[in-house]
Amino acid sequence: MKAKRGIAAMLAGVLLLAGIAGCGSQESAGSGSAEPDTGQAVGQAADNVKAVDSFTLAYNEADGFDPLSCTSSENQLIAQLCFESLFVLDNEFQPQKVLCDSLEKTGSRSYTLKIRSGVKFHSGQEITPADVVFSLNNARLREDSIYQDQLACISSVKYSGDEVHIRLYWDNSNLAALLDVPILRKGTDEDECPDGSGPYQLVTSDGKKCLIPFEQWSGGKVGFCKSISLLSVSDSAGAANLLSSGELSLLMQTDAEQSPAQGGKYTASVPSTRLHYLGVNCDMEPYDDEDVRTALSMLLDRKSIVQTCFAGRADAASLPIVPVPEDVEAPDYNKEEALELLEDAGIYDRNDDGFLDISRSRQFKVEIIYNEKYSTKGAVLQQYAETLTEAGILTEVKPLTFEECQSKLRNESFQLYYGEYTMTADFNLSSLISSNGERNFSGYYDSDMEEAINGLASYEEGEEEEARREYAECFAEETPIIPIAFERTLLSSASELPKQFEPWPDQIFHGIETWSAS
Repeated sequence: MKAKRGIAAMLAGVLLLAGIAGCGSQESAGSGSAEPDTGQAVGQAADNVKAVDSFTLAYNEADGFDPLSCTSSENQLIAQLCFESLFVLDNEFQPQKVLCDSLEKTGSRSYTLKIRSGVKFHSGQEITPADVVFSLNNARLREDSIYQDQLACISSVKYSGDEVHIRLYWDNSNLAALLDVPILRKGTDEDECPDGSGPYQLVTSDGKKCLIPFEQWSGGKVGFCKSISLLSVSDSAGAANLLSSGELSLLMQTDAEQSPAQGGKYTASVPSTRLHYLGVNCDMEPYDDEDVRTALSMLLDRKSIVQTCFAGRADAASLPIVPVPEDVEAPDYNKEEALELLEDAGIYDRNDDGFLDISRSRQFKVEIIYNEKYSTKGAVLQQYAETLTEAGILTEVKPLTFEECQSKLRNESFQLYYGEYTMTADFNLSSLISSNGERNFSGYYDSDMEEAINGLASYEEGEEEEARREYAECFAEETPIIPIAFERTLLSSASELPKQFEPWPDQIFHGIETWSAS
């Protein structure tokens, strides 16, 4: 998942002043020409919903409204109101059906998908298999698409009759989790805002933009707000300023390096798949020993780091999968057990000077590099270095420029490095730890780990739980990298959030048909 996985936020509740006047008689902003089952279908609208008087979002004037290519958090948030996808991910990253009616595996690398009947775009045109094929092919093939990596396993998408046929380059039993891709009407991708089927639609009046409820939305009637005002900003700092001044109802921040915006009296957060981790040179002594890598993982006090360095905007993670399978012993913080593992690997204090030694003449020294641009990473590493030093491991944290970091990684002239990686919702980590992974900078390889990776991607129906457990157990034993935390997306509001506010990772407005003013 790319930046879009960080997703969006909402707010509601108590009336904010800052509506756009003149959105009474609107013209649509998009005007193109007409052209195994997973999860549960979306619910229907609730009755007795009390509307808020006003609600305002920011839109980035330098970014477009095309949901396949927009990269600003402001416009991605708007896209969640205007477009729907085949599936949406819940808080445990399990795919729930939206536009998809069924997804059936018809071969080792082939699937047949059917869409819900009767769903309409904002233009009034009914969604067809041709629209789905158009959207998925654009999402995976367009150079400006933010979904290219996510859909890299797909080799072709075609349709015949009412069926969409998807073929893969390699097995992926969790394909549904990758199909949270906005569906737009074929031929409208060049419009200012392509034709979508979400609960709100973008309109323009007197040069001003706003969102109004889509009366034919398949999810039911939306009574939360009759018109969502949109205010133009040039960047995320501008959106934060609008929240501080009380002009904005909701702000979403997807980067932990961003300080929480002032004026946010009410906050919430949603999980993401952006993993913070320590990469390890598994070809270098003593890091070629799995016990040493596991011990270093056990010396990482993740819960403390999440609270002090991320200010709670992350979830501690000693394994790179959500949720962690039951009965899997994760390498959590445990100083005593870590020191025992190091001693088993021949690393202990040989001369009673308080520091661990690899041999009588060689101390165990750890060097960790990171991109000096990121202060949060520096704070995490300083705290980790203090913990390692207390355990008798001399540690140097080395800030470098981006170019210097890349050079050391390419040349394998590193011990540990601080990395970030936004995984797809199938939690495929092959890029970092498989033999042919493009981010496997030390050439790590283990046959059992490779088998576990493949098993996680190609389990049969009913075997998912076992595949996840075997993968997690193998990772815990091998520790090819050291996970730190999964970052969270921060949602800030100057007004009280609705009682029904239960945002999901890539659908902050989940359940909007039930939202009511406080």
